[in-house]
Amino acid sequence: MTKINRKNVIYAIGVAALLVIAYYSRAFHTQVDEPVLKMLLVMIRSVIQISLVIGWCSSVGTRIINKQVRHYLIAVGILLAFWLILRTCKWEFIAQNGTHLGRYLWYAYYIPMVFVPLLGVFIIDHIGKAENYKTPRYMKYLYIPAVLLVLSVFTNDLHQCVFSFPNGIEYGESDYNYQALYFIAMAWFILLGIYFVVMLIKKSRVPGSKSFQKLPAVILGISIIFWVLYCMQIVSGDLAAIDCIMIISLLESAIQSGLIPSNTSYNELFRSSTVSAQIVDTNYQPFMVSGTATALTEDVMKSAKSEPVDLGDTILHSKTITGGYVLWQDDVKQIKELIEELRYTRERLGENNELLRAELELKENRARTEEKSRLYDRIAKEVAPQLAKAEELLDLAECEPEQVKSVISKISVICAYIKRRGNLLLLQEESNIIPARELEYCIRESLDNLRLGDIFTSFDSKCDGELKLEYAVVAFDFYENIIERLLDDATAMLIHLDSKGGIIKMRLQIGCNEDIAEHTLSELSVPCGNFEWDIQDEDVTVTLLISEGGGDK
Repeated sequence: MTKINRKNVIYAIGVAALLVIAYYSRAFHTQVDEPVLKMLLVMIRSVIQISLVIGWCSSVGTRIINKQVRHYLIAVGILLAFWLILRTCKWEFIAQNGTHLGRYLWYAYYIPMVFVPLLGVFIIDHIGKAENYKTPRYMKYLYIPAVLLVLSVFTNDLHQCVFSFPNGIEYGESDYNYQALYFIAMAWFILLGIYFVVMLIKKSRVPGSKSFQKLPAVILGISIIFWVLYCMQIVSGDLAAIDCIMIISLLESAIQSGLIPSNTSYNELFRSSTVSAQIVDTNYQPFMVSGTATALTEDVMKSAKSEPVDLGDTILHSKTITGGYVLWQDDVKQIKELIEELRYTRERLGENNELLRAELELKENRARTEEKSRLYDRIAKEVAPQLAKAEELLDLAECEPEQVKSVISKISVICAYIKRRGNLLLLQEESNIIPARELEYCIRESLDNLRLGDIFTSFDSKCDGELKLEYAVVAFDFYENIIERLLDDATAMLIHLDSKGGIIKMRLQIGCNEDIAEHTLSELSVPCGNFEWDIQDEDVTVTLLISEGGGDK
C-alpha cells in the first residue's frame, strides 16, 4: 500500500471512529435522565458531526483545482453544517414545538434541502470538463426557482400553501397537512438528487470500457441499501446526519476517484519524480527539487532563461512560472552514445563485405568460416531492406542536421529490428522451438527505441511456455512492417501480446497525426495465421492471430 493510500485509510478510520462515537452519544442520550450528562452527550454528538463537515470544507479549499467547483463544494459543506446546527438548536437548545422560533428553525431546514441538490447539479456539470470550464449562464437561472421555493416556505404562516395547520399555528409542528408547494419543493429535492446520482454513475464510466469507477459505485450502493432498509422500517437514525454523511461521501468519492481533479500529494509526487527538475523563486533559490535533480549554480540557471544550456550529458531548460521558474534537464547521453554507435555501425556495415571476403581467402577453420558466412549472408538477406533504409536515413541526417533527432529515432527502431531479427535467426540454428518471451523481448526493445522519437508507447504482454520460431519470426516481421509504414505519422502505440500454447495473439492500436489511407495496410500479408485491421480516421487497430491451421487473410 502506498503512502497516499495509507494516509487516506488513516483519515477514513479516524472519521469512522468519530461517527461511531457520535452515534452512541445519540443512543445513550435518549436513555439517560441526568440533565448534565444528557447535555454533554448532545454536545459531543453535535460537535463531532459539525466539526467533521467543517474539516471537510477546509480540506476541499486546499485540494480542489477548479475555482468554481471548489466554491460549490465549500458551499455544500456550509449548508450541511448549517443544517446540523439548525437540527441541534431546534431539538436540544433553543426552541421546542409550539414556538415561533421553533417553527422557523423547522422552515430553515428547507434552505439546505433546496440549495444542496442544486449545487450538486452544478458540480456534476463540471465533471469531465476542462479546468477553466465555468458554469453556463443559463444554468444559473435555476437559482430563481430555488429562492422562490425557500421564500414560499418562510412565508407559509401567511398563505399556508406549503403546510396547513387545521388546529392553529401554535400546534403546527405536531398537527399539519402537506399542501401543493410542499410537493413541488420535494419534487425539486428528489428530481435534482436523482439527476445528481444518475449523472455521477454515467460520468464514473471508465473511458473505453463498460466498467465504472469503484468508489462512487460503492457509496451509491450503500446509500441505496440504507434508504431501502429505512423505508422498510428495519433501520432508523438521525436523518439529517445520515443525509449529510451520504452527500459528503458521494462528493468525496468523486474527488478520490479523480472525477473531480485535486492536487493531493503533488509535493510528494514531484519529489519522487524521475525527471531531473526543480522549482526556484525569482531569486533562483530552490523551492522544490526532484530526487534526481543535480545542483546548479545561479549563473547557469540564469543563462537557461534565454536559451537551453548544454551541460554535457544533459541539456538544461527553463520556463517562467508564477513566482519563479521551473528548470529541468533532458538526458542526452544515450542519444550521443547512439549517434557514435550508429556512426560505427555504418562503418562496420560498409566493411562487412570486405571482411567476409578476407575470411574466405584465408580459408582458416574452413568449416567454421563457412558456417559464419552462411549465417551472415542469411541475416543480410533477411534484413536487406532495413539496412538500405538505415543507409538512406544516415545520408539524410548528414544532409539535413536539423532532422537528426527524428532520423536517429527511426534508425534506432530499424537497428533494433535488425539486431533482434538476427538473434532469431541464430536461435533457429539451435532449435525450431524457442521460449515465448523471446518475441516479447524483440517487441519491447523496438518500443524502447520508438520512445526516442517522442512516440508514446504502452506494452502489455503475457508470454508463457514455448512456440515455434517461425511463428515468432512471422509475428515480428508483421509488427516491423506496420511500424515502418506508419513511423512518420505515429504519435502513440499500444500493443497487447499474448502467447500461450504455441498460439500468438497480438493487437496493435496506433494513433497518428493524420488520417491513414486504406491502401497503407491493404498490401499487408502473413505467410501463416490471419489478421484484421480497422482504420478510424487517425487511429489504426490491427489484430494478428497465428496458430496451427491458420491461413492468410
